[in-house]
Amino acid sequence: MVILLCVCIVFGFLAFERSFTRRIYEGDPIDAAAKKVGDRPYCEEFRKGIYWFRDFKDKEEVWIKSFDGLKLKGYYLKNEKSQGRVMIVCHGYRSFPYFDFSASAKVYYEQGFDLLFIVERAHLDSEGKYITFGLKERYDLLEWIKFVDKRHGGRARILLAGVSMGASTVMYTLGLDLPKSVKGALCDCGFDTPKHVIGFALIEVFKSKKLASFMSNFVSFAALFKIGSLLGRVNTSKSLKKNTLPVMFAHGKADDVVPFEMFEKNISCNPSEMFTVTSEKAAHGLVFYYENEEYLKTFQKLIEAADM
Repeated sequence: MVILLCVCIVFGFLAFERSFTRRIYEGDPIDAAAKKVGDRPYCEEFRKGIYWFRDFKDKEEVWIKSFDGLKLKGYYLKNEKSQGRVMIVCHGYRSFPYFDFSASAKVYYEQGFDLLFIVERAHLDSEGKYITFGLKERYDLLEWIKFVDKRHGGRARILLAGVSMGASTVMYTLGLDLPKSVKGALCDCGFDTPKHVIGFALIEVFKSKKLASFMSNFVSFAALFKIGSLLGRVNTSKSLKKNTLPVMFAHGKADDVVPFEMFEKNISCNPSEMFTVTSEKAAHGLVFYYENEEYLKTFQKLIEAADM
């Protein structure tokens, strides 16, 4: 029994290191993002969006310091028509800000938003050894909100937007004490807790949902030692119940990274004004492409409700 327990603990620490450590991309990050697209559905739209970001003139590199002393990078795309409207864009796990919002960012810019693409901790040029699946990223996002407020002299109107881990980060942040400048949020295919999404990923390893869920406890135990928190410490059940801002939720029923049931749980927790768009066919992060017309109509409802 003791030997079995030791094996489980060792597995937890190995799985943590494999899943939470930053990924190193060789060469130019734009090229790496374009390569990551592969032959997925709507691959040409993905690449066009990535290159739109690359070729955007006068984008500004900006930096902040996190609550725990890390240097975090962002890209600010100023829009002369924004009148203080700013969308803060939060990318997903081991991804790129100009990948997850490759096509949609151009649309939001054309609708008159300044765009702030943040680079999450432990990604690309932002410092940090470990990705924390929203546990610490929510406080990073709060610092970015303060950065935007300062830049606009307290007159900004901010919309938070995230895909995948970025969406979960946004949802966790909605449970914090936010400045009045934050008017609403867009959450696309976000998970409910880091522990649950790790457990879901482990089903592929153990071929059993119950065993995968059990083993996720040991990954969570490792996280307590490595990043100072159990993986169930933050969850959308707690954060969204505190939310008073309008939120748009999007999720595909064919998502095999973050299961659709997490979307159902998230929307059931949110007491505020809410707008949803789903897709029968869309896999992870692809609702914007499969349901483009409905997605943009729903987005318009969001910004109207947010008085933006």
